[in-house]
Formats: sequence, structure tokens, C-alpha cells
Amino acid sequence: MGATVTRPSSSARRFLAAQLAVFALMLSMPSASLVAQSFGERRAHVGLKLFRTLLAADTGIHERAGSDGDLLVTFLHVDDSREAANHARELADHLDAIRGRSIRVEVASLEKVLGEESYRPAALFVSQRLATDEIRRLVDYAVRRHVIVFSPFEGDVERGILGGISVEATVRPLINMQTLSASGLAIKAFYLKVAKRYGGAQP
Repeated sequence: MGATVTRPSSSARRFLAAQLAVFALMLSMPSASLVAQSFGERRAHVGLKLFRTLLAADTGIHERAGSDGDLLVTFLHVDDSREAANHARELADHLDAIRGRSIRVEVASLEKVLGEESYRPAALFVSQRLATDEIRRLVDYAVRRHVIVFSPFEGDVERGILGGISVEATVRPLINMQTLSASGLAIKAFYLKVAKRYGGAQP
């Protein structure tokens, strides 16, 4: 099933206005600002902003709500949960609902996510760098489950992760178009318009 790109309706524009403001900030931010602090910390902080906007741009995310009606957003780690816990707190402080569904954040290991059939996150944020085989397994899982995966780590989108960060003259989202197509996710056009596309033509 191919990816679907939809355009925001008039009723959705107010919801997206705040998210578009984030893009205005990101696109005006020179890449040099990423090295003003710890490079990894800054990439994660900027990545969380872009992740929030990507979640809002996923038109089908409400369909992945759990039995309690909440959207589970999981912060992944391999063997060190400290950064994942920090990232989860930061997201929870800035986002409490999407499309009328409450957000519930959790920290979980990669093995828990991949190994427990009953564990059903609506979206995943990679908080600890993964090995190549771990990325391959995660991408396969996300495509099967039609779930957004975002990583702030350089090179991960090129290895198959759906969303990340492009740092060139300015900072903007990075999307793996092959993964998007394979996953069948429906992403609003405004996100793809400003994103750098890996494995697909630029608009």
C-alpha cells in the first residue's frame, strides 16, 4: 500500500497553526546553532519539536489508540533508559493530546517493543543510538504496524528510519520516502513540503 498525502482541511488549520510556527522557527535556525550546546543534546531537543509536529501531521494516528482511548508514545532505549526518560518528560510537558486523543508517554526497551505482541505504541522516538541490525528490525516492525518512528541520530533515516533531522544551511525535517511508502502512513502535505526527502524527489 502506497503512502497517502492529504491536504489540511479548513477545520484542521487552527490545529496545525502552532505546529507550523515550530517549522518557521526550525527553518530559520542556522545549523551552527546545533553546536552551540552539546551536539547530541541539541539534536534531541530539536528532534522532539519535529517529532511533535510529525505526530500532528499523521492523519491516521487516532486509529492507533489503545483500548483506553489514549495514544501511546514510546521512547526507545537499548540498555540505558536515562535519556529516554528525559525525552519522555519533555514531550509530556508540551503535548497532551492529538486529534482528540490523550497522549500517554512511556519508556521501553527495544526488545520489549519488538518482542511483546500486545504492546501497541502509536509512535516511537529513538532515544539511544541503535546498531544496524537493531535499526533493520525496528524498521521492519514499524512498517508492519504502520507506526511512525523518529530518530534524532545522524544517519538513521538513511538506514531506514522514517523521520529525522536534516542539518545543512538550516535545520529541517528529514523523511525516508521509501519507508513512508512501505508503511502506508498518511502524512499531511505541509510536513512533506518543508521536509528534505531521502529516497524521493524534492518538491
